[in-house]
Amino acid sequence: MLFHDTDIMDVTTGLGGYEVVFLAALVGLNKADKRKVIDHLAKYMAPGSLLMLRSAHGARGFLYPIVEPSDLPGFEVLAVFHPMDDVINSVIVARKSKNKFQY
Repeated sequence: MLFHDTDIMDVTTGLGGYEVVFLAALVGLNKADKRKVIDHLAKYMAPGSLLMLRSAHGARGFLYPIVEPSDLPGFEVLAVFHPMDDVINSVIVARKSKNKFQY
């Protein structure tokens, strides 16, 4: 497994080489900023690759921007998990559309 730490908005064609991209809950200070990153990923990720992103649910949205499945154009949402214990972050797993022109 290989991790990169960089400004994702500077990465374009390189995203096509990964099967899974993890998006941290702290990416984007608000929903609009997070949506810009998601749209960028939808444009440059390889068709069929997975996006695993951390979000929040309910009152936990005061800590992190909430991402809903409807905020993921160009992705097919496969699973959404909202923990009901001390874990703060929700997890969404989505697959990049195989239609490379859909984003």
